[in-house]
Amino acid sequence: MLSFTELAVSIEEADAYVSERAYTDWTGTDQAKTAALRRGQDFVCGVYNGRWSVEFENDDAPDGVKFAIVEAARRELVKPGSMSPDLKRGGAIKSVGAGSARVEFADGAPAETTFLAIDRLLSGLLVSTSSTTVVGFCARA
Repeated sequence: MLSFTELAVSIEEADAYVSERAYTDWTGTDQAKTAALRRGQDFVCGVYNGRWSVEFENDDAPDGVKFAIVEAARRELVKPGSMSPDLKRGGAIKSVGAGSARVEFADGAPAETTFLAIDRLLSGLLVSTSSTTVVGFCARA
């Protein structure tokens, strides 16, 4: 299980992952990268620690887990707090358009975002559920 106190991914490992994919958003000081890795791992721990289908300790986390942490950290580096926004309730879809892509939300529906890149990296390491990982988010289409 991942630790909430010790990092499973080093800056060097994160730098290599990002470099191999030619991402340009992984910039800044080592301190900023470490903080982003910490927040990214906190997200992965909080969402997935109860769902692992394999057993592992923090220091021998599977590559998919490490890569998911880096993906979350990239988002956190660009926009701190983006992986764990305050939940804001919106409205259920009241009507959907096609021609000019109109969506109207009714009061009371949750605003949600699915982090597909992270779900895909972890797909073989999780106990199966009926849906993808959904996290409350305040953005709407």
